[in-house]
Amino acid sequence: MKIIDYDKLLYAHKRSGYITTDANMIANQLIKDLGIQGGTGLARFLEVDVCFDNHRAVRIWVQRQLDKQPNYLINEMRNQLECELNYLTAN
Repeated sequence: MKIIDYDKLLYAHKRSGYITTDANMIANQLIKDLGIQGGTGLARFLEVDVCFDNHRAVRIWVQRQLDKQPNYLINEMRNQLECELNYLTAN
């Protein structure tokens, strides 16, 4: 009997808005710590589809960053993304 790795299968065929548990956790911390308000406008700075509200845009942006660096450590990645987010929104 063949064993199916559903996480691997889902990741290979994920839709554009799919967010992993790690990405969601990091995004929630960033939203809370940086006081990111609900609403719209942030997606443009994060180069995310503008149909998403600020919180969803941050989650998608975090997921994309995690996808680029598959061997990340959560705390280090969270700190790195906070610096990048601050830089993107300040300019």
